[in-house]
Amino acid sequence: MIPPPRPRRRLVTARHGMSLIELMVAIVILSVGLLGMAGLSLTVNTQFGTAARQADAALLVQSRIDSLSTVSCAGLAPTGPVSGTTVTRGITERWTITDGNDIKTISDSVSFKGRKQVLGYTSIIPCRD
Repeated sequence: MIPPPRPRRRLVTARHGMSLIELMVAIVILSVGLLGMAGLSLTVNTQFGTAARQADAALLVQSRIDSLSTVSCAGLAPTGPVSGTTVTRGITERWTITDGNDIKTISDSVSFKGRKQVLGYTSIIPCRD
């Protein structure tokens, strides 16, 4: 007679928890992700600051053009080109008014810290007087 088969021992393969190596790898991956988010936050903050300055610069230019458009053409640049420079809240503004055939051309450029290129704006005022 054949003896009944013996039950085999179960190999212990089920594991609970994490090893130290897995934990260290997870911490490194999490740290890299958090550093990336911190860098992105810094970049976004800088971009918002530059955008606010650019909006202020555009507002200054618009204000300059509006104030010059209220002056009669004879008073704008009667003897040749007129230019000026002002600094307002860290924004440097340079403008030039030139005379044309029945028009006055206003060229305005602004620069500020945080922007390498100068922003240029041009407007034409028709002379009706």
